[in-house]
Amino acid sequence: MTIATAATLAEIAGRRGRTYWLLASGFAEAPRRALFGDLIAALGPVDPAEPLGVETAALADGAQAALSMDDEPPLLAIEFTRLFGAISKSHGGSPPFESVVRTGHWGGDAALEVIADYADADIAPPLPEAGPVDHLAAELRFLAIACHRESEAWQAEDTQAAMGWVRRERDFLDRHILRWVPEYCLKAADLAETPFYRALLTITPRACMLDRDDIDAILESVPALAANV
Repeated sequence: MTIATAATLAEIAGRRGRTYWLLASGFAEAPRRALFGDLIAALGPVDPAEPLGVETAALADGAQAALSMDDEPPLLAIEFTRLFGAISKSHGGSPPFESVVRTGHWGGDAALEVIADYADADIAPPLPEAGPVDHLAAELRFLAIACHRESEAWQAEDTQAAMGWVRRERDFLDRHILRWVPEYCLKAADLAETPFYRALLTITPRACMLDRDDIDAILESVPALAANV
């Protein structure tokens, strides 16, 4: 990634935030026509040659197939509940809660650490309707909000504040997201029976890992940016 200006960094942060918000919607919202329409519109034209192009195309195709159904997609609603509803261990996989995936039970230090990170960033639990604060959708929304605030700081040419948000995003990925989301999504994808949820569970960890690489590129680029100011 070649980064030259604060304006470019602001645009990148905004795009990263929109990606996290988009992914969070798939885990937070029960499937409905409006959701799929919004996803298709947000994804826009897909270039398979771009990073995550193949995965993005699969997600768009899955959303388009769901949107093409005559009625509300009951199969998808059932799958959403089975995959993410935490009904029982014998019905679906692990619920999408960090503490459960990492420790086998909800709460404890893992959940408390997430709460502390939200408070330290002065961000309220991003998705209270999803239930536990360490729900995957809530953690993705946290990153989306952090990226939005980073973008605002770049727009204000406040390099110190912007870099504080970049480091916060890096730390949250390293201490939380990347410690459980790849494992969780891999197992859940094996249980998914619809193209949309298979695609969502495939693209999410890859997008997070790619973003972590991009953050390293941003951290490396900022000294050069400051030297040119």
